[in-house]
Parts: sequence; structure tokens; C-alpha cells
Amino acid sequence: MTDISQKHSDLQLHDPGHVFFFHPCGLDDLDGAATDGLTEPFLLGDLSIAQRLETEAILVIDAHTLGDVQSVGSVYWASIVPPEAILNAVPYSPPCEVLAAGGIVRHQDTDEVLCIRRNGVLDLPKGKLEENESISACAVREVREETGIADLCQGKLLGTTVHGYHRGGRFKIKASYWYAFTSSATQFVPAEEEAISAVYWVPEEQAVRRLGYATLRGLLIKLRSITHERGEP
Repeated sequence: MTDISQKHSDLQLHDPGHVFFFHPCGLDDLDGAATDGLTEPFLLGDLSIAQRLETEAILVIDAHTLGDVQSVGSVYWASIVPPEAILNAVPYSPPCEVLAAGGIVRHQDTDEVLCIRRNGVLDLPKGKLEENESISACAVREVREETGIADLCQGKLLGTTVHGYHRGGRFKIKASYWYAFTSSATQFVPAEEEAISAVYWVPEEQAVRRLGYATLRGLLIKLRSITHERGEP
């Protein structure tokens, strides 16, 4: 096996913030990848770069399942990519990007976060970006549409979450941008057409434990840690 680190002096460990890597390949390579995985493949961290190569297929790889990944510039290598790390090989689901925005709405007078119950799961208000819409405007619109509140003050961008899912024959990679909001609203109108059955304030400490998605729990934990380090209330 070739020692890549001996071939390139500028190798660096990959950014641990990567959620997915992408491997352009041919359709004839899909069955083998699904069965045996990949050995020393080149990987890309940006889907748009992989798409510009105009290959027949692009494999989506779960970055968290890999060992050490090394890089030269924007190209990455892993010694082995196990088959279970490949998310869209058989049946092949072409990857596409979905952009969304939402809000972490804190009560202006209490230590509470505004949550929604969507499809029976505790969640935060968010939704997809519309054509010609800015990310920040999308966040405002989605929070208002899903909760029915107008008493809303928007703050800064707090962070992003990324997750993937199969839908409609595609593997969709959703990047959600989260903005800070404050409100003191007491009346809500759940967007039932979006499968939202309830909107209510939840103590932030409980929200960290009860939110139905690990990415959102992790985001809240990170924000709470930053707030405490700064000595903010």
C-alpha cells in the first residue's frame, strides 16, 4: 500500500467539521463499492466541486465512519472506506444540496427556547430557502410561518447543521443555517400544513435533552458552552 504521507509534504489531517466526503466514479464502480468499499480513494469535501467533474456518479461517504483522512489542498485521501460508510451506492441515489434556515428563539425574559412538535418530534422552526431569497430572510419567514408569531427580533448567525437523507430517488444533503432570535410571544399558530401540531416554550436545559435530532442537541450544547465561557446570562 502506498504511503501517501511520503508522497506529499503538505499533507494535513482533514477538518473534523466535515460531515460528508464525495467520490466521483463511474456507474460500473457502484456494485463493487457497495460490496467491498474503497481502497485509497481520492475524496472531495465539496459537492459542487465533485459535480463539476461531470462523472457518471458521485458517492456520498459518511465522514464520521472513517479513520484518519489526509489532504492536499481540497483533495482528501482515506486508506480504506468501508462499504457501510457509502450512503448512496445501491440503489444509486444522485446527491443534491438543499439549503435551509431556521431560528433558535430565546425568550427575552426567561431561560427558554421556542420549540415546535413536528410529526410527533420536538424540533426547532426551520425550512427550505426559496428562489432569490437570502438566508437571513428565509430564517425570519420560516420561524414566523411555522410558529405564527410576529413579535420577533432577529440576531446574528449562530451556526450550521448538516445532515443527509434519501427522498425521491436522490440523496439530499441539507445545510441548515441557524440564527438567533428573541421574543416574548404567548400566542402561537402551529403550521398544521407542515405537520406541526404544537408550538411552546421549553426550558433550554430540557431542550438540550429532548430535541429529537442529535444535530440540534449538539448545536444547543455548543451554544450554551460558548455563552457560559463568555459569562453571558
